[in-house]
Amino acid sequence: MEPPVLWHFPISHFNEKARWALDFKRIPHRRRALGPSYLLRAWWATGRAKLPVLFLNGQAIGDSTRIIEALERYLPEPPLYPKAGSERRRALMLEDFFDENMGHPVRTAVLGPLFIQDPDAVVRIISTGMGEDARRGMRAIFPAFSAFYRFRHGIDPDTIKAAPGIIRAALDRIEAELQPSGYLVGDGFSVADLTAAALFGPVVLPPEWPYPPPGPTPGPLIDLRASIERRPAYQWVIEMYRRHRGASQELAA
Repeated sequence: MEPPVLWHFPISHFNEKARWALDFKRIPHRRRALGPSYLLRAWWATGRAKLPVLFLNGQAIGDSTRIIEALERYLPEPPLYPKAGSERRRALMLEDFFDENMGHPVRTAVLGPLFIQDPDAVVRIISTGMGEDARRGMRAIFPAFSAFYRFRHGIDPDTIKAAPGIIRAALDRIEAELQPSGYLVGDGFSVADLTAAALFGPVVLPPEWPYPPPGPTPGPLIDLRASIERRPAYQWVIEMYRRHRGASQELAA
């Protein structure tokens, strides 16, 4: 049987959700990093021009939430969904909250200011894990790529200004939801913890983050970190990665 194959964007936090789930469940798999051409390929595979896409048992599954749902059926242990119905509903509610409310502001806060201040940093970050050919190609088409990327993800002066405040509100939510166990739901690690920690990954960049971008940390990200790094929720992200990120299950090419 062919192992699962993950089409992914290495630096993306939504893609990190899928990678973390595969690694947490210790599922050997292959990864294929796709550059800007992923739009057509993902659309062909799933009808949606988005990554990640997981090929599992002959089926192409798009969207990190649907991928985790499929992996829970494929390999129930160790679980990411709590067994108790009320806890499972709570975990899925928090997964949806962080997906919908934190994913885009994190992207905007990390990359938004750089499109004007440091275009080379944008190229370095977005092409992480793709090789020098992808980096050169992205530089060559940067004006068009920049306009398309900002339009696609709603990055403009208003959303750049609002993003840090939304991120702080998400930290408030983590701190409010934490249980005595140190997890967001019940007594153990679940899809809620994985989602919140993964979506903060590009800001925190804990040691276990699998695709650290090359080069110096951009100034806007340093400033953002300095404003939140003493928050309990920021330290919680580091702790979730330390405890549960585990070793990569990616198979050699």
